[in-house]
Amino acid sequence: MINLDTTNKNQSSIMQPLPFFQDEALRLDVINDAEFKSIPFINTNDHDSIDNDNGATTRAFLFLDADENLQIATPELFCKKLKCQSLDKIKVISIFGNTGDGKSHTMNQVFFDGEPVFRTSPEQSSCTIGVYAAMQREQGVLCLDTEGLLGTTAKSNKRMRMLLKILAISDIVVYRTRSERLHSDMYEFLGTASKAFCLHFTQALQAMGNGSTLGPAVIIFHETHYTKPLESTVEESAEDKLRNNFALLNYETNAFSSLRYVGIQTDAKKSTNFQKISDALHLEIENTAVRSPRQPAVVFKAMKLLNQKFAGEIIEKAINPFPEQYFTCSAHCESCSRRCQRSMGHVSDGEPHYNTQPCNYQHQFGNKLYLCKACYNNGKEIVVSVRAQAQTDTAWSGLAKYVWKGDVIECPYCGEIYRARQYWYGNKSPEASVVHVQVVHVWKGGNAALRANAHSAQMVLDSVNSISEAFTNISAPWAKALSGMLADKVAPSYWRPNQEIIMCHACRRNFEKSGMPKHHCRGCGEGFCHTCSQHRLPVPGRGWLQPVRVCNDCHQQLQRKSDATPGSRPTNDEGDILVRKYGETIYNTISSVAAVAIDYPKAMIKDSARPAYWVPDAESPNCFICKAVFGRAEELEMAKNSGERGKPKGGNISKSDARSSGSSNEGTAPRTRAVDGPGDCRRHHCRRCGQAICSSCSKRRMPVLERGWQTDVRVCDACACVPSGSQNNSNSISSAISDAINEDEAVITNGLNEDRRASNRSSNSSSDYRNCNASDDVKAKSE
Repeated sequence: MINLDTTNKNQSSIMQPLPFFQDEALRLDVINDAEFKSIPFINTNDHDSIDNDNGATTRAFLFLDADENLQIATPELFCKKLKCQSLDKIKVISIFGNTGDGKSHTMNQVFFDGEPVFRTSPEQSSCTIGVYAAMQREQGVLCLDTEGLLGTTAKSNKRMRMLLKILAISDIVVYRTRSERLHSDMYEFLGTASKAFCLHFTQALQAMGNGSTLGPAVIIFHETHYTKPLESTVEESAEDKLRNNFALLNYETNAFSSLRYVGIQTDAKKSTNFQKISDALHLEIENTAVRSPRQPAVVFKAMKLLNQKFAGEIIEKAINPFPEQYFTCSAHCESCSRRCQRSMGHVSDGEPHYNTQPCNYQHQFGNKLYLCKACYNNGKEIVVSVRAQAQTDTAWSGLAKYVWKGDVIECPYCGEIYRARQYWYGNKSPEASVVHVQVVHVWKGGNAALRANAHSAQMVLDSVNSISEAFTNISAPWAKALSGMLADKVAPSYWRPNQEIIMCHACRRNFEKSGMPKHHCRGCGEGFCHTCSQHRLPVPGRGWLQPVRVCNDCHQQLQRKSDATPGSRPTNDEGDILVRKYGETIYNTISSVAAVAIDYPKAMIKDSARPAYWVPDAESPNCFICKAVFGRAEELEMAKNSGERGKPKGGNISKSDARSSGSSNEGTAPRTRAVDGPGDCRRHHCRRCGQAICSSCSKRRMPVLERGWQTDVRVCDACACVPSGSQNNSNSISSAISDAINEDEAVITNGLNEDRRASNRSSNSSSDYRNCNASDDVKAKSE
């Protein structure tokens, strides 16, 4: 046995035994047998504490392995490994960064004066796998050295989760990077860590009793050789530049209590100066305003809690070297979010979107097709749909069957296969009886056949309305003449006959041209429009004891003398008036019954049949394009007169008043539609954008496939000018229409301003001529 003599104090230091051999010399190191059977060598990969007489040389020990397994069982063993007392207070400092950036070397230089506490290696393989821990007793710091990012591993997701858990229990985090410019992987790691801390770690740590909601302080230690690190200026600090870069990449740093940047530039031939990072860490260690030192047992329990809560296998997806998203179509299914598998540009080649994976059904999209079950069992896939009427039904018969029997499904081979109300009771759903359901993908802008089913009831109403309008237009003159003749039969003798009334007796407005109905004044018997005969007063001189319609002149005369007999025509007898009274009573009763029994159900049917994207009538009092007010001729005339009544009379209006009134009215008050012919301003809906428009602004008819209208239907002038390719989403429809309307309004405003300037320079006739030209130009541009 070899015995090392340590009693000679005069021998040189070279001959002195190594400190950690002093205790070992007291033991059997080498057994001198015939063969050397046991020679204990210290493995440099085993970072355990080795004792000597003078104390302990600190070596790092494995805290977490690569599979996230804690290597220490209890808090007592954790304190024993750290060689500290259970009541000691420590701060946890961890270091992160890419593999090969010198994390272990940085920890050794900053905290252990260059001692190889954390192992470093010149080899290509990573020297730190998992997480290693070491205690710096003088400063009361627990140092954690982590596995490097971007290292070769088959468990990159598990490694990321392990690093995020270490970051969550740390008080100070150092991100070490040696690159000429900051890379995006640093922003990605710290941004992900901040999000994970806010969403998951905060709640778990608070449940354990840790009241702090702020994460660790982060120090970015950036070392360059040939480029300048970030520099602070008066306007913007280096930390502000970092935060701007985080925001640019859509990352947040809200979880971190502070963010600090330490940048140094080192000559390539010189060693790194760690003084700046050492000073920064010393300041953070002394700062206890946000995070105070903790006992080692608290740190261990927090790590154990997170390791138990966030554990398990993670699916490690292999990186696909071929980027599919670079060349495949970018369209996604709106129901299942799967991507189209065809190449880009396939739509222009006439190929639809396609994906082999099955789709998920969603009620909001209605993405299921009905296949005739009989044909499907025979090997044919015949698509059928639920409609309001059969193809062989006329408009009136289809509407009657729809009201009585409900929706219909018909197959081109099997005929009518289903009615919603075929029997009084016991009707089965089509899916349980006659159809086979197939769920399909919903591609944006496509699946017009699916959308057509939702408008089938409205298509029936459109066909019925078109027939009724055609019948009304043909029979209107005859019906109007017949009703006038019948009214004259029951009219009092002093009333002027309807065939003699061409214009309003007061305002001289032509009834045929304006479309206004005729009214008789019960006082004088002349024919007036509604505007000129709105007053109600009794006319006892004519036999009308209850308030009845009178014209403005008779109203003034009866106000002065209530028993006066207005007009020049005499009344024959009281029976002459009674016939008209009975006729009005019967007509009013029938009108009230018709309004309740016919108009109200008709309105309910129209509201239920309207597509969901149509703007409701209550929200559209004006035409979306020309801003014309919807209503009957009488209502429009009353609105016009009430607007004119509010204006000042006479021509003594100052220029400033005119200018202010013109500016206040522009863009706010709806424009009155210039009616070319008699009739009301009816409300229609554009089948493409769903906005309410008048008949003058919706003369075009065309199919709207993206909305499910396969035949020619009504579209507004703005949508007729918008290319069909831009109809993939409703926002583009509204924006295109708004742009067109705004352009027209700008042209109108410019034309009006030009007219005002022209009127000041020339005569009225030339001004009227220019106004006509300006309006023609505006009309042409609008068309």
